[in-house]
Amino acid sequence: MGSYMKSFAKKFDLYRNVEFGKTVVKFNKGNGKSQWQLAFADDLDSPREFDKVVWATGCFLNPRPIQFKGQDEFAGRIMHSQDVRDMDQFKGQNVMVLGMGNTAGDIAINIVDRADKVYLSHRRGAKIFKRSGADGVPADALLTPASASILWWLEAKMPWLWGKVMDAAMDDNFKQNWGENKPEWGFVQSPSIRDGQYVIVCNDVLIPYVKEGKIVSLPGIKRIAGPRRVEMDDGQVIDDIDTIITCTGYNDDMEILSDVLTFVEGPTGAAPLPNLYMGIFPPEHADSLALISNVHLNGPQIQGRELAAMSVAQIWAGNSTLPSPSVMDEWIRRHNAWLFKRLAKSPGANRGDVKSIDWQTFVHEAAGTGVLDNIGWGWKAWALWWRDSQLYRALAHGPSTGYGLRLFETGKRAQWAGARKAVLDAYEEMQKIKKGGKEVKGL
Repeated sequence: MGSYMKSFAKKFDLYRNVEFGKTVVKFNKGNGKSQWQLAFADDLDSPREFDKVVWATGCFLNPRPIQFKGQDEFAGRIMHSQDVRDMDQFKGQNVMVLGMGNTAGDIAINIVDRADKVYLSHRRGAKIFKRSGADGVPADALLTPASASILWWLEAKMPWLWGKVMDAAMDDNFKQNWGENKPEWGFVQSPSIRDGQYVIVCNDVLIPYVKEGKIVSLPGIKRIAGPRRVEMDDGQVIDDIDTIITCTGYNDDMEILSDVLTFVEGPTGAAPLPNLYMGIFPPEHADSLALISNVHLNGPQIQGRELAAMSVAQIWAGNSTLPSPSVMDEWIRRHNAWLFKRLAKSPGANRGDVKSIDWQTFVHEAAGTGVLDNIGWGWKAWALWWRDSQLYRALAHGPSTGYGLRLFETGKRAQWAGARKAVLDAYEEMQKIKKGGKEVKGL
Protein backbone atom coordinates (compact mmCIF):
# COMPACT_ATOMS: atom_id res chain seq x y z
CA MET A 1 0.00 0.00 0.00
CA GLY A 2 2.80 2.39 0.89
CA SER A 3 4.58 1.70 -2.40
CA TYR A 4 1.37 2.32 -4.34
CA MET A 5 0.75 5.64 -2.61
CA LYS A 6 4.32 6.75 -3.26
CA SER A 7 4.09 5.83 -6.94
CA PHE A 8 0.73 7.62 -7.20
CA ALA A 9 2.16 10.79 -5.63
CA LYS A 10 5.16 10.65 -7.93
CA LYS A 11 3.14 10.09 -11.11
CA PHE A 12 0.81 13.02 -10.41
CA ASP A 13 3.53 15.31 -9.06
CA LEU A 14 2.01 15.62 -5.59
CA TYR A 15 5.24 15.73 -3.59
CA ARG A 16 5.81 19.39 -4.39
CA ASN A 17 2.61 20.26 -2.53
CA VAL A 18 3.22 18.10 0.55
CA GLU A 19 5.14 18.87 3.73
CA PHE A 20 5.75 15.78 5.86
CA GLY A 21 6.20 15.55 9.62
CA LYS A 22 3.96 18.49 10.48
CA THR A 23 1.88 18.53 13.66
CA VAL A 24 -1.02 20.97 13.94
CA VAL A 25 -1.50 22.23 17.50
CA LYS A 26 -3.97 25.08 16.94
CA PHE A 27 -6.72 25.52 14.44
CA ASN A 28 -9.14 28.44 14.20
CA LYS A 29 -10.47 31.44 12.29
CA GLY A 30 -9.28 34.23 14.52
CA ASN A 31 -9.64 38.00 14.31
CA GLY A 32 -12.42 37.92 11.75
CA LYS A 33 -10.20 36.36 9.09
CA SER A 34 -11.78 34.39 6.27
CA GLN A 35 -8.93 31.89 6.10
CA TRP A 36 -8.08 29.17 8.58
CA GLN A 37 -5.16 29.85 10.89
CA LEU A 38 -3.08 26.72 11.56
CA ALA A 39 -0.24 26.76 14.07
CA PHE A 40 2.37 23.99 13.78
CA ALA A 41 4.42 22.49 16.60
CA ASP A 42 7.72 23.46 15.00
CA ASP A 43 6.73 27.14 14.59
CA LEU A 44 4.06 28.08 17.12
CA ASP A 45 4.50 31.82 16.73
CA SER A 46 3.89 31.91 12.98
CA PRO A 47 0.45 30.51 12.09
CA ARG A 48 -0.10 29.81 8.41
CA GLU A 49 -3.24 30.58 6.44
CA PHE A 50 -5.25 28.04 4.43
CA ASP A 51 -8.37 28.54 2.34
CA LYS A 52 -9.76 25.08 2.96
CA VAL A 53 -9.06 22.24 5.41
CA VAL A 54 -9.86 18.53 5.11
CA TRP A 55 -9.79 16.65 8.41
CA ALA A 56 -8.67 13.10 7.59
CA THR A 57 -7.07 11.82 10.79
CA GLY A 58 -9.11 8.63 11.05
CA CYS A 59 -11.06 7.39 14.06
CA PHE A 60 -8.26 5.45 15.76
CA LEU A 61 -6.23 8.13 17.49
CA ASN A 62 -6.40 8.14 21.29
CA PRO A 63 -6.36 4.75 23.04
CA ARG A 64 -9.46 4.29 25.18
CA PRO A 65 -8.23 3.82 28.76
CA ILE A 66 -9.47 1.19 31.19
CA GLN A 67 -8.90 0.81 34.92
CA PHE A 68 -9.32 -2.56 36.60
CA LYS A 69 -10.34 -3.01 40.21
CA GLY A 70 -7.18 -3.99 42.10
CA GLN A 71 -4.95 -2.98 39.20
CA ASP A 72 -2.21 -1.68 41.52
CA GLU A 73 -1.66 -5.24 42.75
CA PHE A 74 -0.76 -6.55 39.31
CA ALA A 75 2.96 -7.31 38.90
CA GLY A 76 2.85 -7.98 35.17
CA ARG A 77 2.31 -5.63 32.24
CA ILE A 78 -0.94 -3.98 31.20
CA MET A 79 -0.64 -2.52 27.71
CA HIS A 80 -2.96 -1.14 25.05
CA SER A 81 -3.06 -2.84 21.67
CA GLN A 82 -1.59 0.31 20.12
CA ASP A 83 1.72 -0.56 21.79
CA VAL A 84 1.81 -4.12 20.42
CA ARG A 85 4.37 -4.17 17.64
CA ASP A 86 6.74 -7.08 18.20
CA MET A 87 4.91 -10.35 18.87
CA ASP A 88 8.14 -12.02 19.99
CA GLN A 89 8.00 -10.07 23.24
CA PHE A 90 5.32 -12.49 24.43
CA LYS A 91 7.46 -15.64 24.09
CA GLY A 92 6.91 -17.99 26.99
CA GLN A 93 4.26 -15.78 28.59
CA ASN A 94 0.68 -16.33 29.67
CA VAL A 95 -1.21 -13.53 27.94
CA MET A 96 -4.78 -12.32 28.42
CA VAL A 97 -6.21 -10.34 25.50
CA LEU A 98 -9.15 -8.17 26.55
CA GLY A 99 -11.71 -7.21 23.93
CA MET A 100 -13.76 -8.66 21.10
CA GLY A 101 -12.98 -6.74 17.96
CA ASN A 102 -10.77 -7.31 14.95
CA THR A 103 -7.67 -6.11 16.79
CA ALA A 104 -8.23 -8.51 19.69
CA GLY A 105 -8.72 -11.40 17.30
CA ASP A 106 -5.65 -10.53 15.23
CA ILE A 107 -3.40 -10.19 18.28
CA ALA A 108 -4.68 -13.41 19.86
CA ILE A 109 -4.04 -15.55 16.78
CA ASN A 110 -0.63 -13.99 16.14
CA ILE A 111 0.78 -14.71 19.58
CA VAL A 112 -0.47 -18.31 19.76
CA ASP A 113 2.84 -19.68 18.44
CA ARG A 114 4.86 -17.53 20.83
CA ALA A 115 3.00 -17.39 24.14
CA ASP A 116 2.56 -20.36 26.46
CA LYS A 117 -1.13 -19.65 26.99
CA VAL A 118 -3.51 -17.21 25.32
CA TYR A 119 -6.80 -16.13 26.87
CA LEU A 120 -9.41 -14.01 25.08
CA SER A 121 -11.61 -12.12 27.56
CA HIS A 122 -14.84 -10.47 26.39
CA ARG A 123 -18.39 -9.73 27.47
CA ARG A 124 -20.61 -9.01 24.50
CA GLY A 125 -19.63 -11.66 21.98
CA ALA A 126 -19.27 -11.00 18.27
CA LYS A 127 -20.22 -12.09 14.79
CA ILE A 128 -17.15 -14.12 13.82
CA PHE A 129 -16.89 -14.06 10.06
CA LYS A 130 -14.57 -15.98 7.77
CA ARG A 131 -13.50 -13.99 4.73
CA SER A 132 -14.67 -16.76 2.42
CA GLY A 133 -17.41 -19.34 2.36
CA ALA A 134 -16.73 -23.06 2.63
CA ASP A 135 -16.29 -23.05 -1.16
CA GLY A 136 -13.43 -20.55 -0.94
CA VAL A 137 -15.35 -17.70 -2.60
CA PRO A 138 -14.70 -14.35 -0.86
CA ALA A 139 -17.74 -13.47 1.22
CA ASP A 140 -17.73 -9.86 0.08
CA ALA A 141 -18.31 -11.07 -3.48
CA LEU A 142 -21.97 -11.16 -2.46
CA LEU A 143 -21.96 -7.44 -1.65
CA THR A 144 -22.30 -6.13 -5.18
CA PRO A 145 -23.46 -2.55 -5.91
CA ALA A 146 -26.96 -3.86 -6.67
CA SER A 147 -27.28 -6.04 -3.57
CA ALA A 148 -25.76 -3.32 -1.38
CA SER A 149 -28.39 -0.84 -2.58
CA ILE A 150 -31.15 -3.26 -1.58
CA LEU A 151 -29.62 -3.80 1.85
CA TRP A 152 -29.23 -0.06 2.42
CA TRP A 153 -32.91 0.42 1.58
CA LEU A 154 -33.89 -2.34 4.01
CA GLU A 155 -31.67 -0.84 6.71
CA ALA A 156 -33.50 2.49 6.43
CA LYS A 157 -37.07 1.33 5.74
CA MET A 158 -37.33 -2.11 7.37
CA PRO A 159 -34.52 -2.37 9.94
CA TRP A 160 -36.05 -5.45 11.56
CA LEU A 161 -35.84 -7.36 8.27
CA TRP A 162 -32.38 -5.99 7.49
CA GLY A 163 -31.20 -7.23 10.89
CA LYS A 164 -32.63 -10.69 10.26
CA VAL A 165 -31.05 -10.92 6.81
CA MET A 166 -27.62 -9.82 8.02
CA ASP A 167 -27.70 -11.97 11.17
CA ALA A 168 -28.69 -14.99 9.06
CA ALA A 169 -25.85 -14.33 6.60
CA MET A 170 -23.31 -14.14 9.44
CA ASP A 171 -24.66 -17.25 11.13
CA ASP A 172 -24.64 -19.17 7.85
CA ASN A 173 -21.01 -18.19 7.19
CA PHE A 174 -20.06 -19.45 10.66
CA LYS A 175 -21.96 -22.73 10.25
CA GLN A 176 -20.56 -23.40 6.76
CA ASN A 177 -16.99 -22.96 7.91
CA TRP A 178 -16.90 -24.14 11.52
CA GLY A 179 -20.15 -25.86 12.43
CA GLU A 180 -21.88 -25.14 15.74
CA ASN A 181 -21.27 -21.85 17.54
CA LYS A 182 -21.03 -23.28 21.04
CA PRO A 183 -22.56 -21.09 23.78
CA GLU A 184 -19.65 -21.75 26.16
CA TRP A 185 -17.35 -19.78 23.86
CA GLY A 186 -19.39 -16.65 24.54
CA PHE A 187 -19.55 -15.45 20.93
CA VAL A 188 -23.19 -16.32 20.28
CA GLN A 189 -24.41 -13.61 22.68
CA SER A 190 -23.58 -10.85 20.19
CA PRO A 191 -26.47 -8.37 19.72
CA SER A 192 -28.31 -8.25 16.42
CA ILE A 193 -26.73 -6.27 13.62
CA ARG A 194 -29.97 -4.30 13.54
CA ASP A 195 -29.12 -2.56 16.83
CA GLY A 196 -25.89 -0.94 15.71
CA GLN A 197 -24.05 -2.53 18.64
CA TYR A 198 -22.68 -5.42 16.67
CA VAL A 199 -19.06 -6.36 16.30
CA ILE A 200 -18.14 -8.21 13.12
CA VAL A 201 -14.76 -9.90 13.47
CA CYS A 202 -13.21 -11.04 10.19
CA ASN A 203 -10.85 -13.82 11.21
CA ASP A 204 -10.13 -17.11 9.45
CA VAL A 205 -8.43 -19.02 12.27
CA LEU A 206 -9.80 -17.67 15.57
CA ILE A 207 -12.53 -20.31 15.87
CA PRO A 208 -10.24 -23.21 14.88
CA TYR A 209 -7.76 -22.06 17.55
CA VAL A 210 -10.55 -21.89 20.14
CA LYS A 211 -11.69 -25.38 19.14
CA GLU A 212 -8.15 -26.71 19.48
CA GLY A 213 -7.68 -25.06 22.87
CA LYS A 214 -4.87 -22.81 21.65
CA ILE A 215 -7.00 -19.81 22.63
CA VAL A 216 -9.26 -19.97 25.69
CA SER A 217 -12.39 -17.81 25.45
CA LEU A 218 -13.32 -16.26 28.81
CA PRO A 219 -15.89 -13.81 30.23
CA GLY A 220 -14.92 -10.24 31.07
CA ILE A 221 -12.38 -9.29 33.73
CA LYS A 222 -13.98 -8.61 37.12
CA ARG A 223 -10.84 -7.60 39.00
CA ILE A 224 -7.14 -8.13 39.51
CA ALA A 225 -6.94 -10.59 42.40
CA GLY A 226 -3.17 -10.69 42.96
CA PRO A 227 0.26 -10.07 41.40
CA ARG A 228 -0.44 -12.58 38.61
CA ARG A 229 -4.07 -13.46 39.29
CA VAL A 230 -7.19 -12.31 37.41
CA GLU A 231 -10.77 -12.99 38.47
CA MET A 232 -13.34 -13.22 35.69
CA ASP A 233 -16.98 -12.13 35.74
CA ASP A 234 -18.17 -15.69 36.32
CA GLY A 235 -15.94 -16.12 39.39
CA GLN A 236 -13.25 -18.33 37.90
CA VAL A 237 -9.68 -17.29 38.66
CA ILE A 238 -6.83 -17.42 36.16
CA ASP A 239 -3.33 -17.60 37.65
CA ASP A 240 0.15 -16.80 36.35
CA ILE A 241 -0.86 -14.03 33.93
CA ASP A 242 2.20 -12.15 32.69
CA THR A 243 0.59 -9.59 30.37
CA ILE A 244 -2.87 -8.13 29.82
CA ILE A 245 -3.39 -6.55 26.40
CA THR A 246 -6.37 -4.19 26.37
CA CYS A 247 -8.01 -4.01 22.95
CA THR A 248 -10.53 -1.43 24.11
CA GLY A 249 -10.56 0.75 21.04
CA TYR A 250 -9.93 4.42 20.52
CA ASN A 251 -11.52 7.81 20.89
CA ASP A 252 -11.40 10.07 17.84
CA ASP A 253 -9.58 13.22 18.87
CA MET A 254 -11.67 16.28 18.03
CA GLU A 255 -10.37 18.40 20.88
CA ILE A 256 -8.49 20.66 18.49
CA LEU A 257 -11.82 21.32 16.75
CA SER A 258 -13.68 22.25 19.93
CA ASP A 259 -13.66 25.96 19.04
CA VAL A 260 -14.61 25.29 15.43
CA LEU A 261 -17.43 22.74 15.55
CA THR A 262 -20.60 22.65 17.61
CA PHE A 263 -21.52 19.52 19.57
CA VAL A 264 -24.55 18.07 21.31
CA GLU A 265 -24.28 15.99 24.44
CA GLY A 266 -24.65 12.27 23.83
CA PRO A 267 -26.28 9.72 26.14
CA THR A 268 -24.57 8.90 29.42
CA GLY A 269 -21.17 7.40 28.73
CA ALA A 270 -21.06 8.44 25.08
CA ALA A 271 -18.89 11.18 23.63
CA PRO A 272 -20.54 14.43 22.44
CA LEU A 273 -21.87 14.29 18.88
CA PRO A 274 -20.42 16.75 16.34
CA ASN A 275 -23.02 18.59 14.29
CA LEU A 276 -22.04 17.55 10.76
CA TYR A 277 -24.18 17.34 7.65
CA MET A 278 -23.85 13.82 6.26
CA GLY A 279 -21.13 13.33 8.85
CA ILE A 280 -18.83 15.53 6.74
CA PHE A 281 -19.75 19.21 6.67
CA PRO A 282 -20.23 21.63 9.59
CA PRO A 283 -23.01 23.91 8.27
CA GLU A 284 -21.32 27.07 9.52
CA HIS A 285 -18.06 26.24 7.70
CA ALA A 286 -19.23 23.94 4.89
CA ASP A 287 -17.46 26.01 2.24
CA SER A 288 -14.01 25.47 3.75
CA LEU A 289 -13.96 22.57 6.25
CA ALA A 290 -14.76 18.88 5.71
CA LEU A 291 -14.28 15.87 7.98
CA ILE A 292 -13.58 12.92 5.71
CA SER A 293 -12.86 10.22 8.29
CA ASN A 294 -15.72 10.69 10.75
CA VAL A 295 -18.33 8.49 9.05
CA HIS A 296 -18.64 4.80 9.95
CA LEU A 297 -19.83 2.89 6.89
CA ASN A 298 -21.72 -0.28 6.12
CA GLY A 299 -20.11 -1.49 2.94
CA PRO A 300 -16.77 -1.15 1.16
CA GLN A 301 -14.66 1.17 3.31
CA ILE A 302 -11.98 2.25 0.82
CA GLN A 303 -14.51 3.05 -1.88
CA GLY A 304 -16.58 4.97 0.68
CA ARG A 305 -13.61 7.15 1.66
CA GLU A 306 -12.89 7.80 -2.00
CA LEU A 307 -16.50 8.81 -2.60
CA ALA A 308 -16.39 11.21 0.34
CA ALA A 309 -13.23 12.83 -1.02
CA MET A 310 -14.70 13.06 -4.53
CA SER A 311 -17.89 14.66 -3.24
CA VAL A 312 -15.99 17.29 -1.23
CA ALA A 313 -13.86 18.13 -4.27
CA GLN A 314 -16.89 18.57 -6.55
CA ILE A 315 -18.80 20.66 -4.02
CA TRP A 316 -15.88 22.98 -3.39
CA ALA A 317 -15.23 23.19 -7.14
CA GLY A 318 -18.79 24.46 -7.59
CA ASN A 319 -19.97 21.49 -9.65
CA SER A 320 -22.31 20.29 -6.90
CA THR A 321 -24.14 22.19 -4.19
CA LEU A 322 -25.06 21.69 -0.57
CA PRO A 323 -28.57 22.43 0.71
CA SER A 324 -29.27 25.60 2.68
CA PRO A 325 -27.97 25.85 6.26
CA SER A 326 -31.50 25.41 7.62
CA VAL A 327 -31.97 22.17 5.65
CA MET A 328 -28.57 20.91 6.83
CA ASP A 329 -29.45 21.79 10.43
CA GLU A 330 -32.73 19.88 10.17
CA TRP A 331 -30.96 16.81 8.76
CA ILE A 332 -28.45 16.98 11.62
CA ARG A 333 -31.25 17.22 14.20
CA ARG A 334 -33.01 14.12 12.84
CA HIS A 335 -29.75 12.24 12.42
CA ASN A 336 -28.58 12.96 15.97
CA ALA A 337 -31.95 11.80 17.34
CA TRP A 338 -31.53 8.50 15.45
CA LEU A 339 -27.92 8.14 16.57
CA PHE A 340 -28.79 9.04 20.17
CA LYS A 341 -31.07 5.97 20.38
CA ARG A 342 -28.28 3.70 19.15
CA LEU A 343 -25.74 5.14 21.57
CA ALA A 344 -28.20 4.87 24.46
CA LYS A 345 -28.23 1.11 23.90
CA SER A 346 -24.46 0.91 23.61
CA PRO A 347 -22.32 3.97 24.56
CA GLY A 348 -19.36 2.36 22.81
CA ALA A 349 -21.11 2.30 19.42
CA ASN A 350 -19.55 4.42 16.72
CA ARG A 351 -20.72 8.04 16.80
CA GLY A 352 -19.95 8.27 13.09
CA ASP A 353 -22.77 5.86 12.15
CA VAL A 354 -25.01 7.09 9.33
CA LYS A 355 -27.99 5.69 7.46
CA SER A 356 -26.26 4.14 4.48
CA ILE A 357 -28.87 4.91 1.84
CA ASP A 358 -28.93 8.64 2.70
CA TRP A 359 -25.17 8.92 2.77
CA GLN A 360 -24.48 6.88 -0.35
CA THR A 361 -27.11 8.73 -2.37
CA PHE A 362 -25.60 12.06 -1.31
CA VAL A 363 -21.95 11.26 -2.07
CA HIS A 364 -22.68 9.56 -5.40
CA GLU A 365 -24.76 12.54 -6.53
CA ALA A 366 -22.26 15.13 -5.27
CA ALA A 367 -19.29 13.29 -6.78
CA GLY A 368 -21.13 12.78 -10.06
CA THR A 369 -20.47 9.06 -10.44
CA GLY A 370 -23.77 8.24 -12.15
CA VAL A 371 -23.51 4.70 -10.74
CA LEU A 372 -26.74 4.55 -8.73
CA ASP A 373 -28.75 5.98 -11.64
CA ASN A 374 -27.36 3.32 -13.98
CA ILE A 375 -27.97 0.24 -11.81
CA GLY A 376 -31.36 1.14 -10.31
CA TRP A 377 -34.87 1.09 -11.75
CA GLY A 378 -34.85 4.41 -13.60
CA TRP A 379 -34.68 4.98 -17.34
CA LYS A 380 -30.88 5.34 -17.32
CA ALA A 381 -30.48 1.85 -15.88
CA TRP A 382 -32.89 0.36 -18.42
CA ALA A 383 -31.10 2.21 -21.21
CA LEU A 384 -27.71 0.88 -20.13
CA TRP A 385 -29.10 -2.66 -19.85
CA TRP A 386 -30.54 -2.38 -23.39
CA ARG A 387 -27.52 -0.68 -24.94
CA ASP A 388 -24.71 -2.54 -23.16
CA SER A 389 -26.03 -5.46 -21.12
CA GLN A 390 -22.52 -6.80 -20.59
CA LEU A 391 -21.43 -3.60 -18.85
CA TYR A 392 -24.68 -3.34 -16.90
CA ARG A 393 -24.25 -6.88 -15.56
CA ALA A 394 -20.62 -6.30 -14.61
CA LEU A 395 -21.33 -2.97 -12.92
CA ALA A 396 -24.46 -3.98 -11.01
CA HIS A 397 -23.56 -7.56 -10.12
CA GLY A 398 -19.78 -7.51 -10.02
CA PRO A 399 -17.44 -6.42 -7.23
CA SER A 400 -17.55 -2.86 -5.90
CA THR A 401 -14.50 -1.10 -7.32
CA GLY A 402 -13.25 2.41 -7.92
CA TYR A 403 -13.39 1.76 -11.67
CA GLY A 404 -17.16 2.06 -11.78
CA LEU A 405 -17.00 5.50 -10.20
CA ARG A 406 -15.28 6.79 -13.35
CA LEU A 407 -17.47 5.20 -16.03
CA PHE A 408 -20.03 7.88 -16.80
CA GLU A 409 -19.66 11.44 -18.00
CA THR A 410 -21.76 13.67 -15.74
CA GLY A 411 -19.95 16.98 -15.99
CA LYS A 412 -18.40 16.51 -12.56
CA ARG A 413 -15.48 14.24 -11.68
CA ALA A 414 -13.30 13.12 -14.59
CA GLN A 415 -14.28 10.13 -16.70
CA TRP A 416 -11.61 7.47 -17.27
CA ALA A 417 -11.32 5.94 -20.73
CA GLY A 418 -10.15 2.62 -19.32
CA ALA A 419 -13.01 2.27 -16.83
CA ARG A 420 -15.25 0.01 -18.94
CA LYS A 421 -12.51 -2.54 -19.57
CA ALA A 422 -11.44 -2.47 -15.92
CA VAL A 423 -15.02 -3.09 -14.73
CA LEU A 424 -15.46 -5.99 -17.17
CA ASP A 425 -12.10 -7.50 -16.20
CA ALA A 426 -12.96 -7.33 -12.50
CA TYR A 427 -16.30 -9.02 -13.18
CA GLU A 428 -14.69 -11.81 -15.20
CA GLU A 429 -12.12 -12.39 -12.48
CA MET A 430 -14.89 -12.70 -9.90
CA GLN A 431 -16.81 -15.13 -12.14
CA LYS A 432 -13.74 -17.36 -12.33
CA ILE A 433 -13.49 -17.37 -8.54
CA LYS A 434 -17.19 -18.22 -8.22
CA LYS A 435 -16.85 -21.00 -10.79
CA GLY A 436 -14.04 -22.49 -8.74
CA GLY A 437 -16.31 -22.34 -5.70
CA LYS A 438 -19.05 -24.25 -7.50
CA GLU A 439 -16.54 -26.93 -8.47
CA VAL A 440 -15.52 -27.27 -4.82
CA LYS A 441 -19.19 -27.77 -3.95
CA GLY A 442 -19.56 -30.26 -6.80
CA LEU A 443 -22.28 -28.25 -8.53
